[in-house]
Amino acid sequence: MARYLLFIQASEKIMKKSDQRGFTLLELLISFAIVALLLSGTAQLTLYSVHAKRVSGCSLESMELASDKLEKLKSFPFGSQELEEDVYAERIESQRRNDVFHREWVIYDLSGSLKRIEMECYSESCVQRKTRLVLFYSGVLGF
Repeated sequence: MARYLLFIQASEKIMKKSDQRGFTLLELLISFAIVALLLSGTAQLTLYSVHAKRVSGCSLESMELASDKLEKLKSFPFGSQELEEDVYAERIESQRRNDVFHREWVIYDLSGSLKRIEMECYSESCVQRKTRLVLFYSGVLGF
C-alpha cells in the first residue's frame, strides 16, 4: 500500500510539472544564441561567395579582352604598322561590369620573321588579378 501511495504522489508531481506552459528565459536565450551562430556562419559564406564571383568575373572579362586583342593583332599582316616594335596601352570601359579595364601590350621584334607580343590586362577593381598572355608571331608561318 505504501508503494502505491508513493507511485500516486510521484505521478501527481509529474502531472503538475507537465501542466506548466511556455519556455523559460534561459531556454529562449540559448535557442537565440544557437540561431544567431548558424546565421552568422551562413552570412560569412554568402559574403565569401559574392566576393569570389566578383573576382572570377573580373578575371574572365580581362582574359576575354586580352585574347580578343591578340586575335585582332594576329589578323594584321606581319609587316603592318600595328605590329611595329613599341609599347601600347588602352583603357576600356566595360558595360557588362560597370568597370574599367587596362590593356597593355609590348611588341618585340626578335628577328626579321619573328615577333613576340606580351599582353597584360586587368581591372581597376581587381588590380591583383592580372591576365598575362604571350604570343609569338611568325612572318614565315603567317601566325
